[in-house]
Amino acid sequence: ITRALLAAGVAVPVVYFASQIVAMALNPAFDIATQQPSELGCCGAHVPLIANVGFLLTGASAIAGGVGLYLGLRQGGGNVVLAALAGLGMLLFGVAMTMSGLFPLPDPLHYGFGLFPAGLLVPMFGAMALKNGGAARWIVLVSFALSAVLVALMFGVGGVVTEANLGYFSRGVALIAFPAIAFLCWTVLRRA
Repeated sequence: ITRALLAAGVAVPVVYFASQIVAMALNPAFDIATQQPSELGCCGAHVPLIANVGFLLTGASAIAGGVGLYLGLRQGGGNVVLAALAGLGMLLFGVAMTMSGLFPLPDPLHYGFGLFPAGLLVPMFGAMALKNGGAARWIVLVSFALSAVLVALMFGVGGVVTEANLGYFSRGVALIAFPAIAFLCWTVLRRA
C-alpha cells in the first residue's frame, strides 16, 4: 500500500499541470502573467469544472502521497519527527488543494485555511528525513531553497514582483515545488 500511496504523490504535478494546461487552452483570454491559477475555476472562466476537478484530484493525490511519504520514510529508517512533518505537510497541502476545488473563488474557503505553505516545507523535511539521502537529498533541498526565494519575492522582498507579473511567480513556485515533492516521493518509492 505504501508504494501505491507514494505513486499518488508522484502524480501531483502531472495532475495539476495537466488540468491547468487544459483549462488555459479552454480560456484563450486568460493572462498567465497577471492571473492566478485559481481564476481558471471561477470568475467567468469557460468550463471552470476542469480547473476545479484538477484541484480536487491534485489534493487527493497529495493527501495519499503524504501518508505514503510518512510510511515510506519510516520504512527506510528516516527520523520519525522529520518523516511526520514531511507527510503532514503534504497532507495539509492536499487538504488545501482539495478545498480549492470544492470552494471556487470568491469563496474564502478556497484558500484552505492558509494551509498551502505547508506543502512548501515538504521538500525540506523530507530531504532531512531521507536516510542516506545522497544526491536526491540535495536536489530536493535546492528545490526548497529556490521555492523559498520565489515566495519571498512574491511577498515583496526586493520589489521585483508586481501585479503585472505575479502570475509568473506563482507558477514558478509550482513548477519548482510540485516536481520536487514528486521527486521526493519517487525517491522514497524506489527504496520501498
